[in-house]
Amino acid sequence: MQSTLGLTGLTMNAMALIAPGAFLWLTFSIQATTGSTAPSMWMGIVVALLLCLATAVCYAEMAKLYPGTGSSYYFAEQAFLNHSKVWKYARLSKFIVGWGSHLYYWIYPGVMVATTGIICGYLVGTLWPSFMSATNPGPAFMMVIAVLFSFFIAWIANRGVTAPPPSTSPST
Repeated sequence: MQSTLGLTGLTMNAMALIAPGAFLWLTFSIQATTGSTAPSMWMGIVVALLLCLATAVCYAEMAKLYPGTGSSYYFAEQAFLNHSKVWKYARLSKFIVGWGSHLYYWIYPGVMVATTGIICGYLVGTLWPSFMSATNPGPAFMMVIAVLFSFFIAWIANRGVTAPPPSTSPST
């Protein structure tokens, strides 16, 4: 197996997967409706991105220690298998971490589409205050946006993301 993903690519991948902005935008919505937004929110985004970078580096190091396919559940199992006194808990740790990850992958998309509905309601209310209130855009509007957003993301996932193949000719 040949390593093809460098630190920059791994970092960008981890940041895209973790997407800390979704959780920060939820707090932004609460701040915006009370009229107390602050520049400190941007500091929170910077800290969250640094956390994502740290996560990416940790995953890269674990992938060096335990090469193979898998994610956090695989690393949890391998860490227990490498110790003679606790190897019997390897399967249990893999089960717990795996199901925790599974639940995360079910809950996280719901948070993302809800956040998109909230931020779209806030933006539409801010840009067109005669059409809707930014402080209370209405649950129906936000639900419609959330459903449309989830179908749009499903379309992207179904279509796939393609890129041209890298050129094999030497650069001049």
